[in-house]
Parts: sequence; C-alpha cells; structure tokens
Amino acid sequence: MTGFSGSDQTETLNDMCVVQEAAQLLGVKTSRIHAMIEDETLPSRLASMEEIAQLLFSKRIKGVPGSGIRLIPQSAVAAAVGRRKRGWPKGVARYQHKT
Repeated sequence: MTGFSGSDQTETLNDMCVVQEAAQLLGVKTSRIHAMIEDETLPSRLASMEEIAQLLFSKRIKGVPGSGIRLIPQSAVAAAVGRRKRGWPKGVARYQHKT
C-alpha cells in the first residue's frame, strides 16, 4: 500500500476523497479503486481516528470497515480522470482501408 510524504500529511479532509467518492468521480467501481491503490496507481493513506470521526459526523461515510478508511488526495483523482481508458476507443476504426 502507498503512503504520503510528510508534507502530504497536512492536507485537510476537504482535499481528500474516500474510496466511494473517488469511484464516483472516475466512473468505476470501488473494487477498481482498491486495485489502483494496491498497484500504486493512486496514492492513499489510512485515516486517523480523528479523521474517521469527522467523516462520520459529516456523513461522508456510513461506517468503518475492519480494514479502515482509505483517503486519496483529490489531485491524484483529478490526474486519474485524464488517464487513458482500457481497450480501443469507441467509434474509432482500428483499420482504415486506403483506396
């Protein structure tokens, strides 16, 4: 799993996304976000107890799983939005016949 350098630890919760929010922004399932975190495509860190309490109070999360809450910087999610999608783009011919 990935972590942040010391300067990234000072980011506020407003600058961070939980996994569900990142999935909605990227248009993928939460399992894909977890896979991106595991292969270090997305940086993340575990939320502290204080941060979990704030997230629960603001209703950004409904509960806390045993594995904890992962926080992802919004800047990393924004960079991932522009990433190239898997497969061939729809509507683009793979082979254009020259006459």
